[in-house]
Amino acid sequence: MVATVAVAVAVAKSMGRVRGCKVVLVLLGTLLAAGALPSAAEAHGPVDPVATSYLARISRVPVGLDAKVVDGDTRLWLRVPTSEAVVVRDYAGGPYVRFAGSGVYVNVNSAMYYLNQIPAELPPAQVSPKVPPRWQRVSGGHSYEWHDGRLQALASIAIAPGTRYVGRWSIAITLDGRLNAISGDVLHFENPSIVWFWPIAVLLICVIAAWRLDRPTLDAGVARGLALAALIATAVASVGRELHGRPMVSPTGLIMLALLLAFVAWGLRRVMVGPPGFFTCWAISGVALWTGLVLVPTLSHGYVLLAVPAFVARTTTVVCLGSGAGLLLLSLRLTGRSGKAESISTDRSDEWDIEDEHAESWA
Repeated sequence: MVATVAVAVAVAKSMGRVRGCKVVLVLLGTLLAAGALPSAAEAHGPVDPVATSYLARISRVPVGLDAKVVDGDTRLWLRVPTSEAVVVRDYAGGPYVRFAGSGVYVNVNSAMYYLNQIPAELPPAQVSPKVPPRWQRVSGGHSYEWHDGRLQALASIAIAPGTRYVGRWSIAITLDGRLNAISGDVLHFENPSIVWFWPIAVLLICVIAAWRLDRPTLDAGVARGLALAALIATAVASVGRELHGRPMVSPTGLIMLALLLAFVAWGLRRVMVGPPGFFTCWAISGVALWTGLVLVPTLSHGYVLLAVPAFVARTTTVVCLGSGAGLLLLSLRLTGRSGKAESISTDRSDEWDIEDEHAESWA
């Protein structure tokens, strides 16, 4: 939500001079629009995780089929040629998903159909493998993705510390009338060290030390350095998150990546041409903190689900959180200085652009 607000106002500012009241209206409007998103997302449960402790791998898939595990051990994606007829069996052995030449169908008389609803529903008492299937078409294509608890079942068992291999999983299917299966292994990844959180605290302590000196020139230099670090980390994190296929990169992901990279380009331009003002500091810190909070699971789970190496992902998270928090702190200092400047020269305040007004307070 913070990123949405910052990008929206940044675009508005790039189109011309924006007075204080207009900025407030834009912020409030964007907040109200974006505020509805979390409730919808929470109703769908956790989606697109960035890290996990368990990874399900596919070791065997019938010839001609293409299968991939999505989000570590959460969902299975399957693509079937038009010439093949495949039926995926549910937990009880009944038919669940059918792939045919005309598309993909789901059996509404399967317990998995109800368990995989969003939110999950309790299957009716009459649903069982003995009930004749009632197929509902869900796609005109030849690929489908669904949540499958058989991939996650081994994650609930107790394992000895340091255990890497957990066990095997198998999903029964019927291929051209013959019983077959897609199977694989589950691996466990140890959680990273808590030491990853220390650089965040160290960076904040350094910013607080610079804050106590109360030197405008020093504050401006620290703010510029933090802003550059936050922007670079945001760009790396955005590329890693949006280009991680599930199993392919979606158009929505590409659009989101383009917006975030456009924001990074805007921020770099504002930081390089002069001392960053309040709005620039606030916007960059907000987006960096939002990005860092999204990536926090990379610091507490062993396997990273991003299109960048795990070390890069964790370093990016630390930089986003540390530089974002430090920059937010300095933006508060900048607000206080701008308030003093306004009390001295109120006649000129209505003519200033917000960015120009607060940038002058570094001096």
